[in-house]
Amino acid sequence: MRLTRSSLRISTAPTVCAVWGIVTLCFGTACGAGAAAPTPTAVTLTPAAASAVPAPSPQRPALASPVASPATASTSATSPTAVAADNAADTYDVQSGDTMGSIADQFYGDKTLWRPIYDANKDVIGGDPDKLKIGMKLKIPPKPTPTPP
Repeated sequence: MRLTRSSLRISTAPTVCAVWGIVTLCFGTACGAGAAAPTPTAVTLTPAAASAVPAPSPQRPALASPVASPATASTSATSPTAVAADNAADTYDVQSGDTMGSIADQFYGDKTLWRPIYDANKDVIGGDPDKLKIGMKLKIPPKPTPTPP
């Protein structure tokens, strides 16, 4: 008996149709297709069951928007983390891109006046004034007065 290629061919159409029918039947039944709608049942609450349901929360009033004071508006123009330079205990949180010169310029209006800020913060910054890290809290001393020649 000699087997040829054509004698080994099996028709796949009935197999595919049977598999498809089984898949459709399984998923249809699992998803509720063709099933009757559930009948509603009446639920009666006893006084004990009714008290177990929590009461709805009362409605909260809407929050009012805060009004900006003039002092807050003037400091926010400089930087959100900078405090007005008039106070003796000014602090500043170092941000990305800050240098000692840029901080001095921001508080004193002169980039060359960075040294008093560095001297007041050596314990935080360390030995190198170029090693500022984001988030450092620096004390800003009052603006130095110029010395006469």
